[in-house]
Amino acid sequence: MLMTRTKFGSSGEFKDQVAASCFHGFSELQNKVDLFGLTGMRLAYVLEARGALAEAEPLRRRGLEARERQLGPEHRKTLIAVNNLASVLQDLGKFGEAEALHRRALAGREAHLGTNHPDTLESMNNLAALLWKQGKLDEAEALHRRALAGHEAHLGANHPYTLNSMSNLAALLWKQGKLDEAEGLHRRALEGGESQLGAQHPDTLVLVNNLALVLKRQGKLEEAEGLHRRALEGGESQLGAQHPDTLVWVNNLALVLEKQGKLEEAEELHRRALAGSEDQLGPLHPDTLSSVWNLANLLEAKGSVSEAGQLYLRELRGLEGLHGPEHEKTQARRRNLQLFQVRSRTRENCSIA
Repeated sequence: MLMTRTKFGSSGEFKDQVAASCFHGFSELQNKVDLFGLTGMRLAYVLEARGALAEAEPLRRRGLEARERQLGPEHRKTLIAVNNLASVLQDLGKFGEAEALHRRALAGREAHLGTNHPDTLESMNNLAALLWKQGKLDEAEALHRRALAGHEAHLGANHPYTLNSMSNLAALLWKQGKLDEAEGLHRRALEGGESQLGAQHPDTLVLVNNLALVLKRQGKLEEAEGLHRRALEGGESQLGAQHPDTLVWVNNLALVLEKQGKLEEAEELHRRALAGSEDQLGPLHPDTLSSVWNLANLLEAKGSVSEAGQLYLRELRGLEGLHGPEHEKTQARRRNLQLFQVRSRTRENCSIA
């Protein structure tokens, strides 16, 4: 999985200062149409960095409207505003409107900037990522391949943008089960990251994690474990023990240990990942709910049925609140809870007998 980071780093105080400044400017300039768009977009950026996407959405919409009025629908800055609104809508789960906007941004950039302009290649990656989320994997793969070819041709094989495109395509191939090609691309991306950024750079650590995930799926568990430990140690050193990326790597190491039967260390790591996600992201964040599910799975495997059942139920209730009771993932987890209850009753009957 690829991970993105805000440009503000981890300084909450700095974010608050920027937000306060933007709010002050916003209140002074909100009636000046030519300045409103810029001020609103600056504030939207700060809100997005803090995870306040619902508040950022109307500002992105107004910023786009302002750009369309001032510059026209096809201006490069207007298309940037289109892309930014699409990204917010995508993160909010409004995939239909987000897809239409990403397609608009891509078409406009291709027409006015050319197929291999960096902005156009960015739109290819963004649209591909959204199509992947919607299960439209063939079109997503084609777009990722176009983006990678464009980056390699115009920036070189080891440019950070090229390495990002390479990793994006490799991750999609992993999702499709095309593991050999995915492994080769991930190894190329990691070699490039180590060469250009250094072995301990956070972006390099993301590439380490991505290769480890492919190796785990291929059953190369020892190498995968070594890479996951490297990613985690680097994350703790470079980002801090409670950084969201570090917590993802805690979880991933736990999963590969679990697959090797190293359940005690795996449980310790799953509990750490869950506690960190609750603290940093909140109890209902998707990453937190994934940690709840992972810990429940492990505890059931270890025979801690009572706590596992409580965690399965907690995750289901969280998904109901997050996605609604009829969402595909919610329904799948409800079926899992029912099967767990059947398994639990079977265990009880066997122990009585």
